[in-house]
Amino acid sequence: MPAPKPVLSICVPSRNRQPYFKQTIEALLRSDRSDVEFVFVDNSDQPQIMDDFMQARRDDPRIRYVTSGEKTRSMLENWNVAMEASTGRWVTFIGDDDYADPDAAGVILKIEAERPGVEAIDWAKLFYTWPDGEKPASGQIIQTLTAVHDVSHDLIKDRAYRFRQASNIIVSGFSIYHGAVSRKLIDRIKARYGGAFFEFPVVDYESIYKIIANGKGFVHCARPLSVLGVCPMSNTAGIKSLKDQEAKQALFDKELDAPLDQMDCFKDYPFKSRFGLMACIGMVHHWFSKRHGVAFSGFEDNFVQACMNQCAAAASAEDFEITVARYRTAFSKWKGGKYLRQFKPVYPERPGKLPPFSGLTPDRLLVVNADNPHCRTCEDYYRFVSSALLPVGEIVADFQFVVDEKAKKRA
Repeated sequence: MPAPKPVLSICVPSRNRQPYFKQTIEALLRSDRSDVEFVFVDNSDQPQIMDDFMQARRDDPRIRYVTSGEKTRSMLENWNVAMEASTGRWVTFIGDDDYADPDAAGVILKIEAERPGVEAIDWAKLFYTWPDGEKPASGQIIQTLTAVHDVSHDLIKDRAYRFRQASNIIVSGFSIYHGAVSRKLIDRIKARYGGAFFEFPVVDYESIYKIIANGKGFVHCARPLSVLGVCPMSNTAGIKSLKDQEAKQALFDKELDAPLDQMDCFKDYPFKSRFGLMACIGMVHHWFSKRHGVAFSGFEDNFVQACMNQCAAAASAEDFEITVARYRTAFSKWKGGKYLRQFKPVYPERPGKLPPFSGLTPDRLLVVNADNPHCRTCEDYYRFVSSALLPVGEIVADFQFVVDEKAKKRA
C-alpha cells in the first residue's frame, strides 16, 4: 500500500544565499513531524556548497532536494521546479531567509475537518530583520488573536482587484508565499494557465491573483505561523534606500530573460518596476488583466492612494522627491491624466530616534525584532514571540469569529 501523501510541502527555492539557506533548512528539520515534506531547491553559482551540506541530511525521508542545474535557472523556473518536486496535499513557499512552522500542517488538518471544501489558507506573519550591522533595532506590533475564520471571496477580490484598504501593498492575503494552497487548486490553476503554476517574475503577487480568480473556500488563521526574513541580500523587503532599490532591481532584471519593464504588455504602461513595490504590484495587476482577459474596474482611486502611501514611506526626503516625480510623470500619462490631480503625497514628519520597546497590552504584543539578543535567526524570533502566544497545537478551528465585511469595505 503506498505511503500517504504529506499534509504540507514547505518549498524553499534558493539563489546564492547559502548561509541563510542552511539556517532555514536546519530550523525546519528540527521539527519531528512526519506529515510534512521539505522541498529544497538550490540554484547557485557554487552548487557544491549546498550539495555537501545536504549530503549529511540525505537520510531524512521528508526531504526532496533538487541541486543546481548545469545552467542557472531563472526565478520562474526555480519556483516551478520546486512546485513540481512537491507531493504534499497542501503547498506553501517561503524564502531561503524565512521560516515556516511545520506545525501549520496540524492547523490545516483542523481546518479541513471543519471546512472540507477549503482550498486556500492564509495566516498572520511575523517580520524579522537578520543582524547585518546596518539596520537599527525595530519593533513589531503583533495581535494576540488566534481565531480561525472564513473570508468571503468578495472581500478578498475587493482588496486585490480594487486595492481596497491597501497601504503601500495590497492586503488581500492568500498568496502561496507564506500561505497554503491545496493540491486541487494548484492543479486547476496549472491546467487553466498552460501547465506551469508560475508565469510572471513577481511570483508572490502573481499567485495571489491566480488563487483568488480560481479558488473556492478561503480561511484565515490570526495566529502567526511563519516569519518573513529580511537579510542583507533580500530583494524588495531588504531595501534601505532608493539607490539600494534600483541596484536590487537591476540584479533582479539580470536574472530574467528580459528586464521586467520591457515585456510587451508594459509597452504603454507608465508605471515601472524601479518606482518601487506598489508599481510592481500594479504591473502584476496590469499583466494579469491583459494576459488572462480579466477586466478590472473601480480600482483607480485606491491605486492612487496606495502609490501615495508608498511615497510617504520613502527612506529620506530626497528619495521621496525622486519617487513622487516618477509617479507624477506616470499618472500624467495613465488613463489620459485623469487621476493626476488626486496624486498629492505628503512627506510625513519623522520623529527623532526613539529606542524600540517591548510590552503587552490586552490584545497586542510589542516586540523588538532586530538586535534582540534572544533572536539571531527567524526561528529564534518565532520561538520568542510564540512563547507569549497560544501554542499552535492548541489552536481551535471553531469558526466563531465573523469578519464584519461591510465595515471592512467602508474602511
